[in-house]
Amino acid sequence: MYIEQVDNRALSDCNVLIVDDDASSRLILETLLTDMVSCVSVDSGKAAIEHCRFKKPDLILMDVSMPELDGHATTALLRKKPQCESIPIIFVTSSSTEEEESKCWNSGCVDFVVKPVNACTLLNRVKSHLKNKIRNDLLEKLIYIDKLTGAYNRHYLDDYLPRLVRDGLRNVTPLSLVILDIDHFKLFNDMYGHLDGDSCLWKVSQCISDTLKRPMDKLVRIGGEEFLVILPNTDTKGAAVVTKRLLETVYELNIKHDASEFDRVTLSAGLSTKNADDEKTIDYVMLEADKNLYLAKTDGRNRLKVEGLDEAEYDTPVRETKRRILV
Repeated sequence: MYIEQVDNRALSDCNVLIVDDDASSRLILETLLTDMVSCVSVDSGKAAIEHCRFKKPDLILMDVSMPELDGHATTALLRKKPQCESIPIIFVTSSSTEEEESKCWNSGCVDFVVKPVNACTLLNRVKSHLKNKIRNDLLEKLIYIDKLTGAYNRHYLDDYLPRLVRDGLRNVTPLSLVILDIDHFKLFNDMYGHLDGDSCLWKVSQCISDTLKRPMDKLVRIGGEEFLVILPNTDTKGAAVVTKRLLETVYELNIKHDASEFDRVTLSAGLSTKNADDEKTIDYVMLEADKNLYLAKTDGRNRLKVEGLDEAEYDTPVRETKRRILV
């Protein structure tokens, strides 16, 4: 990914999540917005949180008065999740009192509209906040995105990872890190040239990104051909399943690599997990993942290594080779 490709989004590319327990209110909002943006509607705060786990909206229209989780409580829970804390939320409220207005601002919304909704007001406020979101996303990408691969860079890692560690400790959830390395990449560059090497890096990065299912899962380029996959709220076994899928999908790309024993580009991987109740530092977890990557390399490549699981549960089968490595 080169800098000219970083972002070219329009309003029509944006996704708005409508959260309201009243079906007629959801229909009205969706009808007003559908010509400008893509809309998804859910009927509760709980459903909104679940939706954001798998697809991060560009903006949320949140009804204030809902049973179980009201708009204020739902917003507070979303703001605790690193992947959701920057989503602009506009409250839709039936009260215009000063007390209610103050409560809305204190809950973390960026704006609010009063029912019955004025169509012109709603459209212009949504448009304004989405344009700001597009600009902010572009700025973030210019700062945090590796220009060649489209993965996040080390600046992002330095800012994002400490927040995830704190989040895991607060919510008592595990955090898994996977270090991936393209096998025999120096030989690939020597044989095919650096332009093809850059193309290979981009294809592998896009393949990994497309395979990761959750918005919270992040891909970071940490070295020349080395990547880090961050898997919040994922234990060792779950992370091993994800990593096996990543190795398989890159294998299935079938990028020609005549200097590899597999005749194609493959990945090796090392995994480590920080549980909320252990005393590991995040630096130690990174070192442990790197050590496991080394073991994967020395044990034949195109595989994952991780301590604490029976190897039969996670080890990626090495494909039959046509010849030995040309070194």
